[in-house]
Amino acid sequence: MAVGATRRVPVQLWYPAVESARAEAESGRSVLEFEPPGPAREQWARLNEQATPYYTQRVMHAADAPKSAEEPARFPLVVISHCNDCLRFSYMVVAEQLAAHGFIVGAPDHIDNTLYDALAGTSVGVDLNDFLEQRRLDILALTDALLDPEAEVIPDHLRGRADPARVGMVGHSFGALTAAYASTRDPRIRAIGILAMVASLDNRLPVAGDQLAARVMLQPLSKPALFLLAEEDRLALFGINDILRENFKNYPTRAWLATLADAGHYSVTNLCGIVDVYADGCGPGVRVGNLFERFTYLNIDLATDLTAQLVRSFFEQELNGQTETSLAQIAARASAVLKVSERAP
Repeated sequence: MAVGATRRVPVQLWYPAVESARAEAESGRSVLEFEPPGPAREQWARLNEQATPYYTQRVMHAADAPKSAEEPARFPLVVISHCNDCLRFSYMVVAEQLAAHGFIVGAPDHIDNTLYDALAGTSVGVDLNDFLEQRRLDILALTDALLDPEAEVIPDHLRGRADPARVGMVGHSFGALTAAYASTRDPRIRAIGILAMVASLDNRLPVAGDQLAARVMLQPLSKPALFLLAEEDRLALFGINDILRENFKNYPTRAWLATLADAGHYSVTNLCGIVDVYADGCGPGVRVGNLFERFTYLNIDLATDLTAQLVRSFFEQELNGQTETSLAQIAARASAVLKVSERAP
């Protein structure tokens, strides 16, 4: 997909498919198939071969480019922004569950800030000025394309199928900062998911660098939000979880706080453990509140499944007006590891 005159980014799409695709989705396919043949596939394959023992989520459950379901005429849309140095398919379980419940889901690689860029030593890192804006533009271009019934970059059977009145965005870590910022710049975004990161540092304004704030004049957060807090996130050592709780407490509109016990920063992703730096969330660890206490992170299959259920339920209620399973019901079924709080101003 083109973003501006010179920038092109890979995009992954998930969507409700025709019934004949069910068997292929249920049987599963290797995650290597996310990348088409070429250098990226070769590098992705090497990463899978060399991954730590704690990287286990190597199977996707989505058919390869099936026709979309014929009914209903339009689907709600959720766009995903990945974390610093991650990939567009880092949240495949979230995307699969959303698509299985009637959503179109789109996720771009934020080129220059992917896992491949990090391994090459060329990643821009967490740049809250120019690159936070570039991330927003990536999401904007993808949203525009998915809502354009004539966009040739979108498969013809999906053109015009996304409902412009039902658009949400979810992000993790740097992607969560992207979601918060983008939600204040694009009125089409009606609700946001903020995973393992804060949305604001003060004054209910999205987090951004000083230079960006001087250029664009930040607007307050205003869209309903789901916050997900990972209790054993190493970023808690720097106060991130405390600020996240304050974000929830002071949020200006409807908000939910989901707290996952024994979860780390990458417990919400499907990349946990693929390289050592992404080990915060799977396998053995030490507790952030007691650096002498060793423990085992929450089972990654359970962590990613609960994340997907929470995100799906939140966007069902906010974009569709009703949900198959409420956030409270999800928490009740997993009460040993999950708590959900709700507040309205």
